[in-house]
Amino acid sequence: MRSGLSRHIVRFIENEGERFAVKQTTLASAAREHACYLELARRRIPTLIPVGVVARDEGTGMVETAVGVQPEPRVAGFLITRLMEKVVPGSLLFRRGFTTGNRNRIWDAAVHLFVRMHPNGVSWGDASLANMLIHFRTESVPQLGRRTVLRAMLADAETVETPPSLPDSLRHADVEFFLESMLWTEADLQASGVVRDPLITRHDQRYIRRSYDERYAVGLEKRSFELLTHIDVDKLLGDFDGEGYGNLLLRDINEHQWYISERLGLDAGIVEAAEDWYSTIFKPVCGIFSDYGLLEIFPDKTASSLYVQVMEHKYLMSERKKRDVGLVAALEDYLDRFTRTTPVIGSIIRSLKVLFREMPAPGNIYLA
Repeated sequence: MRSGLSRHIVRFIENEGERFAVKQTTLASAAREHACYLELARRRIPTLIPVGVVARDEGTGMVETAVGVQPEPRVAGFLITRLMEKVVPGSLLFRRGFTTGNRNRIWDAAVHLFVRMHPNGVSWGDASLANMLIHFRTESVPQLGRRTVLRAMLADAETVETPPSLPDSLRHADVEFFLESMLWTEADLQASGVVRDPLITRHDQRYIRRSYDERYAVGLEKRSFELLTHIDVDKLLGDFDGEGYGNLLLRDINEHQWYISERLGLDAGIVEAAEDWYSTIFKPVCGIFSDYGLLEIFPDKTASSLYVQVMEHKYLMSERKKRDVGLVAALEDYLDRFTRTTPVIGSIIRSLKVLFREMPAPGNIYLA
């Protein structure tokens, strides 16, 4: 089977319909990398699936020591990982031309991988296109549906480190090493006649650095939001599109915290309020979005991004009108501005009004 660039001998095998990569290295290195893959999986970093380590006895060799030549057992180590479908080695991607938009999709996939690693305390140390796999996968967008996305996977964990606290220097070193590695890959492919045009331009480099800084800030905000509310953003809300999304959702949860405290006659904690907000407000509202096909109208949005933009619209409307206009009026105005599907708007608004009217007082804060 085809493979990318590698410093090691890697054999690709198929057995009873299952496909595996077998990487030959030292036993210590294979064991360490296997442990790194397990830790990456625990931290939910997109990476290869480890199967196991094999030690092969290669007999006895003569080794020079301080007391002379001595016999010593020789052992080869092999790391076995499972191959995935719809995966392309990163080093093969640029053997054909891409538009600027598609190049940016590849850069976005690499940046997404960095942003999954760094806020979770993972330093790669050897970030390069040769050590990535590009995966075309269908992901579930919470509350809205499924869509196909381009993702990068870490495919070489030899140099991975998980220090107690990840310094900024290691974060930026990963990004800069990736940019340098692209220039090396470009030189190799141009020398072999595979490509003629640059693989990475100065514009690409600026795009990657800027995108990384923006997405890293979003990643930190998402992690802070999760620690405070105990809500799993990726599974329940959908990834945040931009910085400030977590703060806007938290503001909405704080308002809901006041609402349920009034309803229950006690001081509700933020975790309790977040759980109630998710089950009684966010999920039903996004369920209505899904029922009426808003994913098709806004194909680039997640549940959280669409909900946040409506809430942001609500705050701006409320400031202009000097009163809280409520979520329903804000959504109606938002959809009226950005869509032309009037029948759908009316159906969505009627469904939301039914939802909020059925809530116990003071649920009319959402109707205002």
